[in-house]
Amino acid sequence: MINFAITMKDNKKMFQPDKNWSIEKGDYKRDDEATWTYQRNLNRKKNIKLVIMIILYAIGVTALTYFAISLT
Repeated sequence: MINFAITMKDNKKMFQPDKNWSIEKGDYKRDDEATWTYQRNLNRKKNIKLVIMIILYAIGVTALTYFAISLT
């Protein structure tokens, strides 16, 4: 029978990250779209647009209702 078990020592060797990379060498480039700050800014812009659209919709409905009532 063949034993497919991987020991902890072998497991650490297999999944150990490369220790030769360096930010100074330019191996790592930060992705601004993956940061929490970028995501918060996207959510903030989306919420501001939503609030503005709700306000414009409410003003429109109010104006139409006012004109409809004033004509009767």
